[in-house]
Amino acid sequence: MSQESKTIEQKFGVLDSVPVGACLLRDDFVVLFWNTCLEDWTKIPRSQMLGTNITTHFPHLLQVKYATRFQQIFAGGPPTIFSSQIHKYLIPATWQDGQQRIQQTTVTAVPAQQTGMAEVEIENLVGLNLELQAECTFGVEEATSAFLSWESPLSIPSPMWPGLTCQSFYALLVIQDVTDLTHRIQAYRNMRDQALEEVKVRQRVEEELRSSQYFIQQIADAAPYLLYIYDLTEQRNVYINGQASNLLGYTPQEILQMETALFSRLAHPEDSPLLAQHVHKFPSAQDGSILELEYRLKHRSGEWRWFRCRDQVFARTTEGLPKQIFGTAQDITEYKRAEEALRQQNERELLMATITQHIRQSLDLDEVLNTTVNEVRQFLQADRVMIVRFHPCTGSLCAAPATGAVTVESVTPNCRPMLGETLQNFCFDEFYIEAYQHRAIRPIADICTANLPQYQIDLLAQFDVRAYLVVPLVQGEELWGLLMAHQCSPRQWIQLEVELLSSLATQLAIAIKQAELYQQLQAANLKLERLATLDELTQLANRRRFDQYLEMEWRRQSREQTPLSLILCDIDSFKSYNDTYGHPGGDECLRQVAGAIGDAVDRPADLVARYGGEEFAVILPNTKIQGAVQVAEHIQLKIAALQLPHAGSQVSQYVTVSLGVASIVPGSESVASILIAASDQALYQAKRLGRDRIHVYQPDSASGKQNGTITPVIPVDISIPNTNLPFPTNV
Repeated sequence: MSQESKTIEQKFGVLDSVPVGACLLRDDFVVLFWNTCLEDWTKIPRSQMLGTNITTHFPHLLQVKYATRFQQIFAGGPPTIFSSQIHKYLIPATWQDGQQRIQQTTVTAVPAQQTGMAEVEIENLVGLNLELQAECTFGVEEATSAFLSWESPLSIPSPMWPGLTCQSFYALLVIQDVTDLTHRIQAYRNMRDQALEEVKVRQRVEEELRSSQYFIQQIADAAPYLLYIYDLTEQRNVYINGQASNLLGYTPQEILQMETALFSRLAHPEDSPLLAQHVHKFPSAQDGSILELEYRLKHRSGEWRWFRCRDQVFARTTEGLPKQIFGTAQDITEYKRAEEALRQQNERELLMATITQHIRQSLDLDEVLNTTVNEVRQFLQADRVMIVRFHPCTGSLCAAPATGAVTVESVTPNCRPMLGETLQNFCFDEFYIEAYQHRAIRPIADICTANLPQYQIDLLAQFDVRAYLVVPLVQGEELWGLLMAHQCSPRQWIQLEVELLSSLATQLAIAIKQAELYQQLQAANLKLERLATLDELTQLANRRRFDQYLEMEWRRQSREQTPLSLILCDIDSFKSYNDTYGHPGGDECLRQVAGAIGDAVDRPADLVARYGGEEFAVILPNTKIQGAVQVAEHIQLKIAALQLPHAGSQVSQYVTVSLGVASIVPGSESVASILIAASDQALYQAKRLGRDRIHVYQPDSASGKQNGTITPVIPVDISIPNTNLPFPTNV
């Protein structure tokens, strides 16, 4: 290694420890120094760069806009800044996900390792510096942001290295990665201050370049991080840069004077164990390895600030044990705040999605409302969450006082319930209603200090409420109700909670509307179903319902092999009844007979239907023939008890009926029509034998084998006189 290379390595080697790129160029653009940060960024090792012309790797530096300014530096000119706004990078390097790093580069003239510069050349350099000073006079205060808008060299008066006889200068490139700052909106607020600070730093650097000690110190102070050296043996900082004043509010001297009490005074209690674990990792750390940690330190103002440190072993004892560590700590407070805000936003959206999903899983209004109050109380950890529904006319203009009732609530065991309470003029006066109709949210941290009417305070005090949050439930232009959260102690409601309930109220209003529409639809469907299955005149099941039910019971009795009975009833001489009393009278007769038959059948599974005209049918599942006959007798008794006059009857002065009864155990291949045919045949026999009687069907053996099992009963003709009979029981 040449003497020049050794000298450069000794003088600039410390730049391997700073988190900025650093490169030293000779006046022929040959690379003399290439720090580890640039190795990491460009993936080009130092061994490949040293001694080569930098334009071999980066040809764009031959362009006039770069070459001209570099020549001024090589001539001993003042420092030049290549701003990130105009020059996105000087040394191209990739960042995360293949993005190009955005760089801010400062190029400074450094005296070459030569002596013997001629006196006339010194006079020329001094004259050139004075000429630049006369042409460019703007100063540090005129920089407006971190993205400096000028491209030309800084017109800062330079002493041009007095006392040195130097024929040439090196160009020192200090490259700061501003990619992350560029991508973060928060950085824009601090850009002007950063620009001013950078100009001041560069002024100090120019003034102190005569001494390498000052040179290194100013580089450290110019970095936007805390730079420090921590002694593991003495457990204290032995060095910290000037950024301590900006980032912590303490001067470097004050930090050093804290000695071993530094962490106990400034570190967050929750982070102290992490810091201790971090320090204990260094005895096993290898040279060059970097250990990272995020922790909080207290600013002089009392504010907690987040820092991300990157530490490595800086010096070892004679035994080879780590003695000192060199580290950088970047203020990431704004990043943490943004991260926390994003976390809260994600938490809110996740919770919102969960609650909304639970609400939408049901169209039952009560379930929707109960799910809402339970989920919201769990999220808010409130003492009570309830929904107040306005009484009709409350949500719009009306003369009556505004009232509402607590429809549902979720409440802790130690709180007095409010379910069912009617709230008169509680947040329902004209002012509140108008505000709620515009979706205004009212959080009250403490009712004792809020400007509330006394009657509201008195009402809340009855239920031990000290703080509440009210969110209106608005459907279109109508104020449906209120979603309310109560706390039995003062509570400051945070913006996340207010925003969550506001979003939830919108979803809940939609869910309530859907549930109400579903209820209306169910009522309409029920009405349609009743119309489709009921006889309008008698309000009994109609023929359609009779057919459906008979078919269903036929299949069920077939599976269970139990008897199914059917009774067909026909009003005797009904045509003459209509002729005598007219059709309105006939309709009334049908209604009363239908009611009597319905009263005679008392099991829920039995079905009474209007079979057609003056004919009625009774389906008796799981009923033997004996039970069916008893039901028929009861029907006959109920109709006789009506004593409806029938002047045109051939058998009685009152309305009578003829009944046909049949019973069968359905077969797997049989059909229900055989039971209807059997009952109809029995009814025909009852009429043929004189009416006003019950006839039981007796099948022949052939029909029983082919279509099912007809209960074998001896033929019987039964006439029931109109006298009091015992109440029948189905068997």
